[in-house]
Parts: sequence; C-alpha cells; structure tokens
Amino acid sequence: MEPEQLIDQLNDILLADHFRFIEVIGRGSFGVVVAAFCSNLDRVVAIKITSNVDQENEANLLKACCHYNIVKLYKVWHFFSLQVLVANNHLYLIMERLVGLTLDKLMKQSILPEQSVRNYMTQILNALVFLHRKNIIHRDLKPENIFICENACVKLIDLGLGQEIVCKGCVYQSVGTPYFIAPEVILGKDQSQAVDIFSLGIIFYMMINNLQHPLWDGQMRKRHYYQLISNEFSINFPKTMPEMAKDFVLNTVQFRAENRMTASQCLEHPWIKGKAVKTHPMTTREIMLRYNIQQKLQHVIKSLMFIKTLQQTCEEEIHYIKTNTSPQRDEQEEDRISPENDQQITARLSVELTNKKQKSFKLHAIPLKKVSSYKDLVTLREKQTNQKKYQYMISRFREKLTIGNQLNTNGHHKFDSPMSHRKLTTLPSINTNRLQRQSTFNFKIL
Repeated sequence: MEPEQLIDQLNDILLADHFRFIEVIGRGSFGVVVAAFCSNLDRVVAIKITSNVDQENEANLLKACCHYNIVKLYKVWHFFSLQVLVANNHLYLIMERLVGLTLDKLMKQSILPEQSVRNYMTQILNALVFLHRKNIIHRDLKPENIFICENACVKLIDLGLGQEIVCKGCVYQSVGTPYFIAPEVILGKDQSQAVDIFSLGIIFYMMINNLQHPLWDGQMRKRHYYQLISNEFSINFPKTMPEMAKDFVLNTVQFRAENRMTASQCLEHPWIKGKAVKTHPMTTREIMLRYNIQQKLQHVIKSLMFIKTLQQTCEEEIHYIKTNTSPQRDEQEEDRISPENDQQITARLSVELTNKKQKSFKLHAIPLKKVSSYKDLVTLREKQTNQKKYQYMISRFREKLTIGNQLNTNGHHKFDSPMSHRKLTTLPSINTNRLQRQSTFNFKIL
C-alpha cells in the first residue's frame, strides 16, 4: 500500500484530518518513514509505518528515553492518549522530524575535521550514557542510525533492536548489523552495554580514517569476518592517526567485553577531552598491564642494584689485588715492627741463648700470607702458633737424645736412651696431637 493511502487510513480512524502527507523520508525492511504535517502539534513530524508489530518495542523504549540526543516520540492528546497507533495491521510511530543527514552520508561527502568528530562523539556518548544507566542497549549502533542535524546536533534513531536488560543473561539473541556487531553477539554469549561500545569504537575509527573499517578490508566475506572477530585480533593503525585516538580504539574495539571502556569512561578519555597525554589507566586490561609493567620494573631495579653492588665489590677486590695491601696485613706489620714487640723478642732470645749455648739459634722471618677475610687470618695465626710449638718440641727431643747418648758412652749402659740401639739418621715423626706427653728418663746412681 502506498504511504499516502496509509496516512489517509490513519486520518479515517482518527475521524479528523490530523496528519497531511508531505513526502517519503526513507524506506527499509521495517517499512516506510514519511513526513507529515500534524495539525495538533502544528509542526511537521516523521511517521514510521511498519507492518511488524514487534516494532512496538521501539515505542516502549522511546517512551522511557527523553534525551536531547535521542529522537523524540511525540504525544498526541485528542482522541488517543497513547503515542502508538495500530490500524489495519500497521504500526504508526509519530516522532520528531529531523532535518539533516545520517552519519554515513556525511562521511561520504567530505572528510570530517577532528573537532567535528570530537563534537559528534561527545553527543553520541551522552546518549549512550543515558541509555546504559537505564539498562537499555541499542544493539544496532551504526552510521546509518546516527543522524546529524543542520545545527550539528546528533540524534540516535532506530531503537527497534534495542533491549532493556532486566537481569544478567537475559539478552543473548544474535541481532545487529554485520561489520558492527560485537564478538559476544556472534558467539551467542550474554550481552551487555559493552556491545554498543564495540560498535562505537568501529564508528570512531571510520570517522577518523574516512570510512575505513579497522577490521574489514571491504572484500572479506561476512563468514570470514565473523571468524576473525570470534577470537583475539589485532588492529593495524595508519601512521598519521594520533596516539590518543589509537588508545581510544584499543580500549573499545576489544574481543573481551570486560576489557572495553564504559560510556562514562569514554567521555573522560583524553582524546574526547582534547588532551594529548593519558594520566591513568581506565580499563581492567590497562590496570593489569600497568601492574605487570610495575612488577617487571621492580625486578629490573633490584637487578640493577645487585649489579651495582657486585661491581663495587669487584672494584674493591681489584684494588686490593693491585695494591697488595689489606687492613689485616697492615695491622700485622704494625704489630711486627712495633718497639714493644721487638723488646719482647730480644728478651726471649737472650734467655734461650743463655740456656742453650750449644745451639745456634737463627731468627727466621715469618712469611705473611695475604688473606681476604678475618676467618682466614685466624686460621693462619693458629697454624703459625702450632708450627712454633712443633719446632720447640723437636729441639727438646734432640737435647734429651744428646744427653742419653753421652750417658751411654760414659758407661751407663742400662740407661734407656731413645733410639740408642741404632744410629740416628732420620728425625722421628712426632704426632702433633700428642705434644703434651713428656718423655721419662731413669737414672742409675753410680
């Protein structure tokens, strides 16, 4: 049936000439949209006529969505109190008449300047924030459903696929427009407000890059495209694209819904605010990424500190080896050459020479061994002390052996002299663990 006839039928039902047909605004699978003059409102309105009664869902959503950036559904006061009319199996939605272009036509006409894109994005996000706070998702966000009025005002239209989220898991139908729907819609998973954010990120990319799609090259089949976004994917950005614009896309066009920004977070993004630097993470993905980076940075700092400490230690050791000096050795040398030690050594030597005139005593210099720790120094000192004791016991044994040989020569044959039965050719070995045992001599009275 022609649009004019549909308007006439509407007027017949209302029993008055409320609407006067002007022109057809658009056609689609849903039906037709015509412009008509409403005598009650005294203005031109847009009437959406469809034979699909399911479009009543759009009317119910528009009733609850009175926002500057969402198309308005008018109320008619005379013979009906509802703004939804059903006549001859047709549904009539009486909405405000918008003058301008849809976003897809506007992008085809010219390249959008950055300031215009920022203005449009801000208004779209304001509308999405309003919808999402009411737990309503659009589910069909695309350039054709974004209307740019003559005064640069943005209006969201066509909430026919919109859905109110009553509880988690209640929205799972695979609906939407190909190349703009989110991965969870294709996979039949639970849907949330994040499906609109995914579509918004694609629209933003197309606005910045003159209708170029971030994932679809224009020749890819729909089946292959669905396979692409059903798993983790990556986006190739043009070199001329600003860094903050890239960051906005990366935080909206994400495979996982939890890694996308919310509409409120998008409004606070640096690119929307006109800033060139991002001061803090905004999504869970960014927070985890920054946390991992901080952990790695802490490990790097600890490694650098360890390397610096090791380098200082090595430099000290190298200096120690080159100079061949150490505090322990300096202390030993000071003790060895001090006057008090010299006097003590001289007195001890004089006593020994007096008691043992037959023995020529030779003073040997104590060799110093370079040590690298206090424990090594203590070990060296103990070894030197044990060596002195060992030499002292050897000298005592030699003295007693000489006295025994002299007594046997003078006739005291019964004297048990050590090793008197053979010529002393080698010095017997002495166990250092038995240094405290003393030799016993028996003397016979003549």
